[in-house]
Amino acid sequence: MAVYNGQRVFKVKGSKPTPWLVWVDKNKKHLLLLSTCCLLVALTIFMVLPKTVITLVFLGLTGAVSILYVLEVGGTTIRQVPHLKIHLIGLSWSTLVVLFPLTNHSIDIDLWFVFAVFVAHYLYVLAVTIPFDIRDLKYDAPNQKTIPQVIGVRNSQIVSLFSLVGSALILIFTGAVDFTNSVFYFAIFAQMILVIFMNERRSDLYCAGLIDGSIALLGASYFFN
Repeated sequence: MAVYNGQRVFKVKGSKPTPWLVWVDKNKKHLLLLSTCCLLVALTIFMVLPKTVITLVFLGLTGAVSILYVLEVGGTTIRQVPHLKIHLIGLSWSTLVVLFPLTNHSIDIDLWFVFAVFVAHYLYVLAVTIPFDIRDLKYDAPNQKTIPQVIGVRNSQIVSLFSLVGSALILIFTGAVDFTNSVFYFAIFAQMILVIFMNERRSDLYCAGLIDGSIALLGASYFFN
């Protein structure tokens, strides 16, 4: 939450004034306060967790990606590198959601199972990030080569839907999600509906409110396993 909101504050400078960034600019003091509080809480919790080399590596890599995502180095950010933006998001989230928690448990886990669950979450994040690239078509530079820029809006929606289905199938057939978990099916179905009705004219509220907010349904579904 600290990184997600903090990024917006730094992204305002030098970016095209989208309605979302205009709102961020007007409320950046509150966002900085919120981000600072979240960061302090995160650091406090981290202090009581077991700290291993691999834990620090995972946090270091995802932290570096998060910072360089909006911080210019040599006049550019890594999100502006062609074809790279969406994959950085997917890999960072999957690392934090799947790999980082495992480093705090001294239990034997099948590496193939871990890899499958990692891929499933990567596909899920990829699917829910594509609508944001559709929304940003009018703002992104042509050389960023985002998925909608390369294959168009309709094909991007198809990729997103297949990614959601693929993610769900992996989680179900590996046993990571209970086959009878109705909340999980609802979480996937809700995202699919939002993707189907996505277009470049949708508001920031549709993306940041509904699509981003519906991610919480996936998290909630794990409590019903």
